Amino acid sequence: MSDRLQADIIKAAVAENNKMNIDVVVHQAIDSTNSWSMQQCKRGRMLPFVSFAEQQEQGRGRRGKQWITSKYSNIAMSLSWPFAASYSQLQLLPLSVAMAVVQTLEDIGLAHVQVKWPNDVLVQGKKIAGILIETQPICDGDIAVVIGVGLNYRMPADKIKAWRGKSEVFIEITDIEREMMTQAMSEKTNRADVAAALLQNIINVVQVYQTQPGYQLERFREQYDYCWEKSVEIILDNDEVLTGLARGVNEDAELQVLIDGEQRSFNSAYVSVKTP
Repeated sequence: MSDRLQADIIKAAVAENNKMNIDVVVHQAIDSTNSWSMQQCKRGRMLPFVSFAEQQEQGRGRRGKQWITSKYSNIAMSLSWPFAASYSQLQLLPLSVAMAVVQTLEDIGLAHVQVKWPNDVLVQGKKIAGILIETQPICDGDIAVVIGVGLNYRMPADKIKAWRGKSEVFIEITDIEREMMTQAMSEKTNRADVAAALLQNIINVVQVYQTQPGYQLERFREQYDYCWEKSVEIILDNDEVLTGLARGVNEDAELQVLIDGEQRSFNSAYVSVKTP
């Protein structure tokens, strides 16, 4: 079966499993699914809709990082979803979407999946996915929430390591094909099926989130918090580096870190887990 994305097949899967009709766009090549989606929201495109890219040339991650997708290799998607103007509880959404990615990976049989605060999904301690959430005002004061996800399915060998930021923190990278092989999975799931399942799981999360924003938090805390009780470096926006012990995430999705005997909360930072 081809692993190329087909809009009609993805749309039919959502109609069957999520009981809703959604506009699905598959770009053969685009700069960024998030950028395209934000522009479409500005122009009044009816929500919800989702865009996928077979090739993404200027994908954006958090803190200005790039997420490049070679043709027919990884999964780059952005789901645009309407939220009422009165709804302001978006702080837990990145973790909730990360848990949808976790569900997708576990459903295809991968083990050792965790989430590194605030929006990285790891398999066996290696990054496999990242999330970028942006908002755009729309009619009557409501907002469109654009949920961008980059999920590695088939990474080129020379991209298996990467680094971020001025601190030159190295990150180990992995992808679904490598993990299916490493974990000796007898049945392989192709890229197109993973993309369809990912969208369905994210829609499930968003549908519940608007009435129960914290419903994924306890599950994250119990099993999937990669940083819990680890020594971490907190790299702030001004490149200041702090070192402490990660103590979980509070109800506002802030990372709790014990630093010099004082527990501090962070809502925006890059976290590097120190190796023993």
